Amino acid sequence: MKYQVETQALPYSTIILHCLKYPSKGVFGLLIGNKKGDKVTVTGCVPLSHESTPLAPPLELATALVHGKFGVSLVGVYFSNSNPSDASLNMYATRLADRITSVTSSPAILVQVMNERLVSDCDQDRLVAYEKDGDSWKETKTIFQGSNFLRGLQAVIQKKLYRELADFENHLDNPEFDFYNTNLSNKLVQVAEFRS
Repeated sequence: MKYQVETQALPYSTIILHCLKYPSKGVFGLLIGNKKGDKVTVTGCVPLSHESTPLAPPLELATALVHGKFGVSLVGVYFSNSNPSDASLNMYATRLADRITSVTSSPAILVQVMNERLVSDCDQDRLVAYEKDGDSWKETKTIFQGSNFLRGLQAVIQKKLYRELADFENHLDNPEFDFYNTNLSNKLVQVAEFRS
């Protein structure tokens, strides 16, 4: 195991809200963060798609835009499968992670949302992280922040803030949608008292 992955409260909540907005679809997004030694800290995320089989050109365009904005802070991909009981790695997510590795010249991480754990009481960690080991992906250690921030996430879900989330696909339909979710992030900080 090379990396241990910690996802801060704000990106963690945004990832969960992306899944809750599209509960019967697979979602994809990019992870922003930093690597220091053997630790990857996810400090932000950019929701991309809510299609189980996303088209490559929009994903590549979005990846280029996000890489242009964040550079080497682009550290990986998050995804969830459309079937809640499906815990397999999504081939589109792994390809996108491989693409990020080649663009940033740094190994990308992969974070999967375990959909069967998406319940309103928010009492357990929902993310599983992977790193590339040769030609395969291996589960790596995740650092979980505990119950305090889960209470904040619960408040965010009760306010149904997932309705305000926009991904890159929404942005392509209507360019007025901010797929960086700046306003939503501000609301998350206010409602859940997360620190950005």
